[in-house]
Amino acid sequence: MNNLFKLAIFGFVIVLLLVASHYISWLKPVENFVVSTISPVQERFYSFANGAKEFHTKWIEKRDLLKENEEIKRELAELYIKQSRVNSLEEQNELLRDELDFVRESKINTVAAKIITGVSDTLSKSVIINRGSSDGIEKGMAVVAEGGVMIGKIYDVHTDYSKVLLLTDNKSRVAATIQNIDRTTGLIEGQFGLSFAMTNIPQDQEVHEGNLIVTSGLEGKIPKDLLIAKVDSVNSVESEIFKTALLTPIISFDNLSYVLVIVP
Repeated sequence: MNNLFKLAIFGFVIVLLLVASHYISWLKPVENFVVSTISPVQERFYSFANGAKEFHTKWIEKRDLLKENEEIKRELAELYIKQSRVNSLEEQNELLRDELDFVRESKINTVAAKIITGVSDTLSKSVIINRGSSDGIEKGMAVVAEGGVMIGKIYDVHTDYSKVLLLTDNKSRVAATIQNIDRTTGLIEGQFGLSFAMTNIPQDQEVHEGNLIVTSGLEGKIPKDLLIAKVDSVNSVESEIFKTALLTPIISFDNLSYVLVIVP
Protein backbone atom coordinates (compact mmCIF):
# COMPACT_ATOMS: atom_id res chain seq x y z
CA MET A 1 0.00 0.00 0.00
CA ASN A 2 2.86 2.36 0.83
CA ASN A 3 4.52 1.62 -2.49
CA LEU A 4 1.31 2.38 -4.38
CA PHE A 5 0.91 5.63 -2.49
CA LYS A 6 4.49 6.58 -3.22
CA LEU A 7 4.02 5.77 -6.90
CA ALA A 8 0.93 7.99 -7.02
CA ILE A 9 2.79 10.85 -5.33
CA PHE A 10 5.64 10.42 -7.79
CA GLY A 11 3.29 10.51 -10.77
CA PHE A 12 1.54 13.59 -9.43
CA VAL A 13 4.89 15.35 -8.98
CA ILE A 14 5.90 14.44 -12.57
CA VAL A 15 2.66 15.93 -13.93
CA LEU A 16 3.18 19.12 -11.93
CA LEU A 17 6.72 19.38 -13.24
CA LEU A 18 5.56 18.89 -16.84
CA VAL A 19 2.83 21.52 -16.48
CA ALA A 20 5.25 23.92 -14.86
CA SER A 21 7.87 23.24 -17.52
CA HIS A 22 5.28 23.97 -20.21
CA TYR A 23 4.40 27.34 -18.75
CA ILE A 24 8.05 28.38 -18.26
CA SER A 25 8.86 27.11 -21.82
CA TRP A 26 11.38 24.46 -20.72
CA LEU A 27 9.61 21.82 -22.83
CA LYS A 28 9.03 24.04 -25.85
CA PRO A 29 11.85 22.47 -27.97
CA VAL A 30 10.48 19.00 -27.19
CA GLU A 31 6.90 20.10 -27.95
CA ASN A 32 8.00 21.65 -31.26
CA PHE A 33 9.79 18.44 -32.21
CA VAL A 34 6.77 16.31 -31.36
CA VAL A 35 4.41 18.65 -33.26
CA SER A 36 6.68 18.78 -36.32
CA THR A 37 6.93 14.97 -36.30
CA ILE A 38 3.19 14.30 -35.88
CA SER A 39 1.87 17.07 -38.21
CA PRO A 40 2.46 15.18 -41.53
CA VAL A 41 0.69 12.15 -40.10
CA GLN A 42 -2.19 14.32 -38.94
CA GLU A 43 -2.42 16.00 -42.35
CA ARG A 44 -2.52 12.65 -44.13
CA PHE A 45 -5.11 11.31 -41.74
CA TYR A 46 -7.20 14.49 -42.16
CA SER A 47 -6.85 14.30 -45.95
CA PHE A 48 -7.85 10.62 -45.91
CA ALA A 49 -10.84 11.38 -43.69
CA ASN A 50 -11.97 14.19 -46.01
CA GLY A 51 -11.48 11.94 -49.06
CA ALA A 52 -13.51 9.19 -47.45
CA LYS A 53 -16.25 11.65 -46.56
CA GLU A 54 -16.25 13.08 -50.12
CA PHE A 55 -16.35 9.57 -51.62
CA HIS A 56 -19.28 8.62 -49.42
CA THR A 57 -21.11 11.81 -50.38
CA LYS A 58 -20.51 11.24 -54.11
CA TRP A 59 -21.54 7.59 -53.80
CA ILE A 60 -24.79 8.64 -52.14
CA GLU A 61 -25.39 11.23 -54.89
CA LYS A 62 -24.61 8.69 -57.63
CA ARG A 63 -26.90 6.12 -56.04
CA ASP A 64 -29.71 8.68 -55.88
CA LEU A 65 -29.09 9.73 -59.50
CA LEU A 66 -29.16 6.11 -60.68
CA LYS A 67 -32.39 5.57 -58.81
CA GLU A 68 -33.89 8.72 -60.33
CA ASN A 69 -32.64 7.65 -63.78
CA GLU A 70 -34.31 4.25 -63.45
CA GLU A 71 -37.52 5.94 -62.34
CA ILE A 72 -37.41 8.28 -65.34
CA LYS A 73 -36.80 5.33 -67.68
CA ARG A 74 -39.77 3.50 -66.18
CA GLU A 75 -42.01 6.57 -66.56
CA LEU A 76 -40.83 7.04 -70.17
CA ALA A 77 -41.59 3.40 -70.95
CA GLU A 78 -45.09 3.83 -69.53
CA LEU A 79 -45.56 6.98 -71.63
CA TYR A 80 -44.39 5.16 -74.77
CA ILE A 81 -46.85 2.34 -74.06
CA LYS A 82 -49.71 4.79 -73.53
CA GLN A 83 -48.75 6.75 -76.65
CA SER A 84 -48.58 3.54 -78.66
CA ARG A 85 -52.08 2.61 -77.50
CA VAL A 86 -53.38 6.07 -78.36
CA ASN A 87 -51.76 5.93 -81.80
CA SER A 88 -53.24 2.48 -82.40
CA LEU A 89 -56.70 3.64 -81.37
CA GLU A 90 -56.43 6.72 -83.58
CA GLU A 91 -55.30 4.59 -86.52
CA GLN A 92 -58.13 2.11 -85.96
CA ASN A 93 -60.68 4.92 -85.67
CA GLU A 94 -59.41 6.48 -88.90
CA LEU A 95 -59.63 3.15 -90.74
CA LEU A 96 -63.13 2.54 -89.41
CA ARG A 97 -64.21 6.05 -90.44
CA ASP A 98 -62.86 5.49 -93.96
CA GLU A 99 -64.70 2.20 -94.24
CA LEU A 100 -67.90 3.75 -92.87
CA ASP A 101 -67.67 6.57 -95.41
CA PHE A 102 -67.22 4.02 -98.19
CA VAL A 103 -70.29 2.08 -97.05
CA ARG A 104 -72.41 5.23 -96.88
CA GLU A 105 -71.33 6.54 -100.27
CA SER A 106 -71.47 3.26 -102.17
CA LYS A 107 -74.70 2.02 -100.55
CA ILE A 108 -73.59 -1.60 -100.69
CA ASN A 109 -73.89 -4.34 -98.08
CA THR A 110 -70.74 -5.18 -96.19
CA VAL A 111 -69.55 -7.22 -93.23
CA ALA A 112 -66.81 -5.66 -91.11
CA ALA A 113 -64.00 -8.03 -90.17
CA LYS A 114 -60.72 -8.01 -88.27
CA ILE A 115 -57.62 -9.70 -89.61
CA ILE A 116 -56.56 -12.40 -87.18
CA THR A 117 -53.30 -13.44 -88.80
CA GLY A 118 -51.42 -13.53 -92.05
CA VAL A 119 -50.19 -16.57 -94.00
CA SER A 120 -47.41 -16.11 -96.51
CA ASP A 121 -44.55 -17.94 -98.19
CA THR A 122 -42.33 -17.32 -101.20
CA LEU A 123 -45.22 -17.69 -103.65
CA SER A 124 -48.41 -16.76 -101.83
CA LYS A 125 -49.94 -14.13 -99.60
CA SER A 126 -53.20 -14.46 -97.66
CA VAL A 127 -54.83 -13.42 -94.39
CA ILE A 128 -57.45 -14.89 -92.08
CA ILE A 129 -60.42 -12.80 -90.90
CA ASN A 130 -62.77 -13.38 -87.96
CA ARG A 131 -65.93 -13.74 -90.07
CA GLY A 132 -67.29 -16.88 -91.69
CA SER A 133 -70.37 -18.58 -93.09
CA SER A 134 -72.34 -17.73 -89.95
CA ASP A 135 -71.90 -14.05 -90.93
CA GLY A 136 -73.02 -14.59 -94.54
CA ILE A 137 -69.52 -14.84 -96.00
CA GLU A 138 -69.15 -16.84 -99.23
CA LYS A 139 -66.28 -17.88 -101.43
CA GLY A 140 -65.47 -15.37 -104.20
CA MET A 141 -66.64 -12.23 -102.36
CA ALA A 142 -64.50 -9.09 -102.64
CA VAL A 143 -62.55 -7.82 -99.63
CA VAL A 144 -61.79 -4.10 -99.39
CA ALA A 145 -59.98 -1.73 -97.02
CA GLU A 146 -59.40 2.00 -96.51
CA GLY A 147 -62.11 3.69 -98.48
CA GLY A 148 -63.12 0.70 -100.59
CA VAL A 149 -59.77 -0.28 -102.16
CA MET A 150 -59.93 -3.97 -103.09
CA ILE A 151 -57.16 -6.04 -101.53
CA GLY A 152 -58.31 -9.59 -102.28
CA LYS A 153 -61.23 -12.01 -102.26
CA ILE A 154 -62.56 -14.83 -100.13
CA TYR A 155 -61.30 -18.25 -101.17
CA ASP A 156 -61.92 -20.51 -98.14
CA VAL A 157 -64.88 -20.20 -95.74
CA HIS A 158 -65.47 -21.77 -92.33
CA THR A 159 -68.15 -21.19 -89.73
CA ASP A 160 -66.30 -18.58 -87.67
CA TYR A 161 -63.45 -17.48 -89.94
CA SER A 162 -62.45 -17.16 -93.58
CA LYS A 163 -59.26 -16.98 -95.65
CA VAL A 164 -58.65 -14.03 -97.94
CA LEU A 165 -56.43 -14.47 -100.97
CA LEU A 166 -54.62 -11.15 -101.44
CA LEU A 167 -54.17 -9.73 -104.92
CA THR A 168 -50.42 -10.34 -104.71
CA ASP A 169 -50.88 -14.08 -104.19
CA ASN A 170 -49.59 -16.17 -107.07
CA LYS A 171 -53.00 -17.87 -107.42
CA SER A 172 -55.00 -14.61 -107.38
CA ARG A 173 -57.05 -13.72 -110.51
CA VAL A 174 -59.46 -10.76 -110.72
CA ALA A 175 -61.27 -9.41 -113.80
CA ALA A 176 -60.46 -5.69 -114.09
CA THR A 177 -60.86 -2.59 -116.24
CA ILE A 178 -58.41 0.22 -117.00
CA GLN A 179 -59.92 3.68 -116.63
CA ASN A 180 -58.72 4.85 -120.04
CA ILE A 181 -60.63 6.03 -123.10
CA ASP A 182 -61.48 2.49 -124.25
CA ARG A 183 -62.18 1.09 -120.76
CA THR A 184 -59.79 -1.74 -121.57
CA THR A 185 -60.46 -5.01 -119.76
CA GLY A 186 -57.94 -7.56 -118.63
CA LEU A 187 -56.98 -9.90 -115.81
CA ILE A 188 -55.10 -8.95 -112.65
CA GLU A 189 -52.71 -11.70 -111.58
CA GLY A 190 -50.55 -11.99 -108.49
CA GLN A 191 -46.80 -11.98 -108.94
CA PHE A 192 -45.34 -14.55 -106.53
CA GLY A 193 -46.63 -12.79 -103.41
CA LEU A 194 -44.66 -9.61 -104.15
CA SER A 195 -46.81 -7.51 -106.49
CA PHE A 196 -49.45 -7.89 -109.19
CA ALA A 197 -49.91 -7.11 -112.87
CA MET A 198 -52.69 -6.78 -115.42
CA THR A 199 -52.42 -9.25 -118.31
CA ASN A 200 -54.41 -9.96 -121.49
CA ILE A 201 -54.34 -6.31 -122.60
CA PRO A 202 -54.68 -6.09 -126.41
CA GLN A 203 -51.67 -4.52 -128.13
CA ASP A 204 -53.75 -1.78 -129.77
CA GLN A 205 -55.06 -0.41 -126.46
CA GLU A 206 -53.63 2.84 -125.10
CA VAL A 207 -52.36 2.26 -121.56
CA HIS A 208 -50.31 4.87 -119.71
CA GLU A 209 -48.47 5.18 -116.45
CA GLY A 210 -50.85 6.44 -113.77
CA ASN A 211 -54.03 4.95 -115.28
CA LEU A 212 -56.29 3.63 -112.52
CA ILE A 213 -57.44 0.02 -112.45
CA VAL A 214 -60.91 -0.97 -111.14
CA THR A 215 -62.95 -4.16 -111.01
CA SER A 216 -64.81 -4.91 -114.25
CA GLY A 217 -67.96 -6.38 -112.69
CA LEU A 218 -67.64 -9.52 -114.81
CA GLU A 219 -67.39 -11.68 -111.68
CA GLY A 220 -70.78 -12.27 -110.13
CA LYS A 221 -69.84 -11.65 -106.50
CA ILE A 222 -67.53 -8.68 -107.10
CA PRO A 223 -69.15 -5.27 -107.76
CA LYS A 224 -68.04 -3.08 -110.62
CA ASP A 225 -65.62 -0.15 -110.25
CA LEU A 226 -63.90 -1.08 -106.98
CA LEU A 227 -60.54 0.68 -107.02
CA ILE A 228 -57.62 -1.76 -107.16
CA ALA A 229 -54.35 -0.13 -108.28
CA LYS A 230 -52.66 2.18 -110.77
CA VAL A 231 -50.41 1.46 -113.72
CA ASP A 232 -46.70 1.70 -112.95
CA SER A 233 -45.30 0.66 -116.34
CA VAL A 234 -46.25 -1.29 -119.49
CA ASN A 235 -44.37 -4.24 -120.97
CA SER A 236 -45.11 -4.67 -124.67
CA VAL A 237 -43.64 -7.01 -127.31
CA GLU A 238 -44.89 -6.30 -130.87
CA SER A 239 -44.84 -9.95 -131.89
CA GLU A 240 -47.25 -10.89 -129.09
CA ILE A 241 -51.03 -10.45 -129.07
CA PHE A 242 -51.26 -9.06 -125.55
CA LYS A 243 -49.19 -6.73 -123.39
CA THR A 244 -48.84 -6.51 -119.62
CA ALA A 245 -49.16 -3.57 -117.22
CA LEU A 246 -47.21 -3.68 -113.98
CA LEU A 247 -49.29 -2.22 -111.18
CA THR A 248 -48.65 -0.24 -108.01
CA PRO A 249 -50.99 -0.86 -105.03
CA ILE A 250 -53.08 2.08 -103.83
CA ILE A 251 -52.49 1.03 -100.21
CA SER A 252 -49.92 -1.13 -98.46
CA PHE A 253 -50.92 -4.74 -97.89
CA ASP A 254 -48.39 -5.18 -95.08
CA ASN A 255 -50.20 -3.33 -92.28
CA LEU A 256 -53.83 -4.30 -92.77
CA SER A 257 -55.93 -4.67 -89.63
CA TYR A 258 -59.62 -4.11 -90.47
CA VAL A 259 -61.40 -4.93 -93.74
CA LEU A 260 -64.87 -5.09 -95.24
CA VAL A 261 -66.30 -8.06 -97.07
CA ILE A 262 -68.76 -6.94 -99.77
CA VAL A 263 -71.95 -9.02 -99.68
CA PRO A 264 -73.88 -8.78 -102.99
